[in-house]
Amino acid sequence: MPSSSKFLRRASFLLAAALIGCSASIAAADTEYVTVGGETKRVEGILREAQAGDVSCYLMLEGTDGETFYESAGFEICEDADLIGKRLRLSYSIENVLAESCQGDVDCGKSDQIVLVSGVEAIADAAPAGKNSWCTDSETVIFACRTGGKLVSVCASSDAAENAGSVQYRFGVPEGEGKIELTLPKGVVVPAKAANGASVPFSGGGGAWLRFRNGDYAYTVYSGIGRWGPNGETIEKQGVVVERKGEQVTNLPCTGPRTSELGPEWLEQVGITDNEEWFDFPE
Repeated sequence: MPSSSKFLRRASFLLAAALIGCSASIAAADTEYVTVGGETKRVEGILREAQAGDVSCYLMLEGTDGETFYESAGFEICEDADLIGKRLRLSYSIENVLAESCQGDVDCGKSDQIVLVSGVEAIADAAPAGKNSWCTDSETVIFACRTGGKLVSVCASSDAAENAGSVQYRFGVPEGEGKIELTLPKGVVVPAKAANGASVPFSGGGGAWLRFRNGDYAYTVYSGIGRWGPNGETIEKQGVVVERKGEQVTNLPCTGPRTSELGPEWLEQVGITDNEEWFDFPE
């Protein structure tokens, strides 16, 4: 761990480099990044250190690739010591801060405009003991089940609504230390923009589906009950279908304990619609 003086010097250097556009080495198209004010920023990292400086709170974080990176943030983030060591989802905004030329003099009357981490949300890095989802204690489990050796979850923030909160698809290996391999979408996105979905009626029951997109790929969780048995028996179907350019790549049916809150009531509550898409429940 670097000393405070080294940390602040390094943070100041990287901040200055970002302000003159020296972020070209990062692929802007990567879904682990967002562009804010012309700067490319990571959306996720483990907070290793936070120190208050003259103009902002300086953060040292570890990215999903193990690389260390630095960001400036609002002072209130420095005040929350419980964030140290946690994996955080980062959101950014462009803010006015005390100009560096003021050298800490709050009465100098000058300001600079920079990109700040304006909000953070602790996210699960491994499935909590005794639970069968990737959702944190502050989130609602909308869908979760084991698909062989993997765990798939759809997690909604406690304030999820038509124009608020977020919903996210998470998939990974829960055993051992646990690792989330795929998170969609990256960052905080209101449900109506994060996914498409619908509830559908079936003979002898009904079901619902929820689709998250990532480039050419789509991941659709589904849950339903209908007369799908060989002789018209009523059976349940739950799992996740992976598609590429509209064609099914694989179907991963649930193989263990499952949870599903998918249905017309929840979809209406958060404003998710099919957006003129459809989904065929796998046979």
